[in-house]
Amino acid sequence: MQPHSKPSKVAALVPAWQSSAFIQATLDSLSAQTYPHLEVIVSVDECNDSTYEICMAHAQKDARFRVIRQSQRLGYVGNCNFLLNQAEADYVLFAFHDDILNPDYITLLAEVLDARPEVVMSYSDVHLTNTNGTEEHWVFTELEGIRDPVQRGVLMMSGKNKWWVPNRGLFRLGQARQINGLKTHHAGEFSADWPWMFHMSLLGEFARVPKTLCYKYYKPGSLSRSWQFSKHQIYEVYAAIMREIWISGLTTEQKLTLASPLARWLYHNNPDRLGEGK
Repeated sequence: MQPHSKPSKVAALVPAWQSSAFIQATLDSLSAQTYPHLEVIVSVDECNDSTYEICMAHAQKDARFRVIRQSQRLGYVGNCNFLLNQAEADYVLFAFHDDILNPDYITLLAEVLDARPEVVMSYSDVHLTNTNGTEEHWVFTELEGIRDPVQRGVLMMSGKNKWWVPNRGLFRLGQARQINGLKTHHAGEFSADWPWMFHMSLLGEFARVPKTLCYKYYKPGSLSRSWQFSKHQIYEVYAAIMREIWISGLTTEQKLTLASPLARWLYHNNPDRLGEGK
């Protein structure tokens, strides 16, 4: 941070749904954050468990929390976008309702954004515990030191890395709003955060904090565990990435560099053209 500059404000955005059995640990980890300039906004989507009551009880003990109850089902994408529109901060993060954050998570990620204006997203490594108890360590290093937005875009849309790791990171709200939020596509919400992260990578550099500061716990019924990962779904998410290329602020030459090989892939892998349907 530059001397005498105003401290950066951070908003943690919690899209919550049917999470009464486990969200308390997430709320506790946010209350334990050491970063002093923090607001937590929780949007509880329409559900039939006690998620809202748990969040409200927590907010009564921590004035930094604001809880909003949705009267109609927004879905994952709609809930995330609602939260983005609610935030008034310099930096924001999605604090997912099955993630537990180290107390220094926001402090360490904010230090990176404060010190490096060229960085739009800072993030840490992630430790995952699956529903069957097995564990994985997620690391995303591919974008480190990459200044060229086209090269970052190529790497982000390759699908050969753990692109979802920085989705838990801290990002600049101003740049993020240029994308107009997450978007559904013709396969619904399947990997809707992938085109979002792809577009973010076009706006600036990503910076990894090489520490394990985020702990994810897959739960029965987790959204991503319900996906089929069919050829149709994969095709539609790549088509959505193509959409993000054309609405981005890249030059025409940069757009063509990214879009040309993707267009060929989309043509040769169109499930409808190949008779594979949905």
